[in-house]
Amino acid sequence: MDTCDSHQTVRSPRLRPGDRVRIVSPASPPSREGVARGVEVLKSWGLRVELGEHVFDQWGYTAGRDEDRVFDLNAVFTDSGVRAVIATRGGKGAYRIVDDLDIGALRRDPKPLVGFSDITHLHLALWARGGLASLHGPFANWSDE
Repeated sequence: MDTCDSHQTVRSPRLRPGDRVRIVSPASPPSREGVARGVEVLKSWGLRVELGEHVFDQWGYTAGRDEDRVFDLNAVFTDSGVRAVIATRGGKGAYRIVDDLDIGALRRDPKPLVGFSDITHLHLALWARGGLASLHGPFANWSDE
């Protein structure tokens, strides 16, 4: 496991209307209805929303196989046109993919990872291994309740 050589925090630029964001499922599977509502909310903020390739996969208690969930994260980390990555939900399974995150790509092109609960495993890995600031915030699996 690589570690951050510097104590300097790496922060991403602020999101602006027209920015592309991608929704991924690094932990448990979301509901289609909740994600549709989340997309609606994000679009109302002027953001252009994409879904990760495996966002609705299910493999046991996780949102797809480990390699597919980390593929979606690394794909967004290396896509210079995407300005933020938003998790659909927490639950279980994010801890299983932290060692395969492309921290270097995210350091070269910082963008926030948004989520909480099990996504905290990813926040901690990004901080410990790359000095990357992420955002402990709401999921894209939106509920008005």
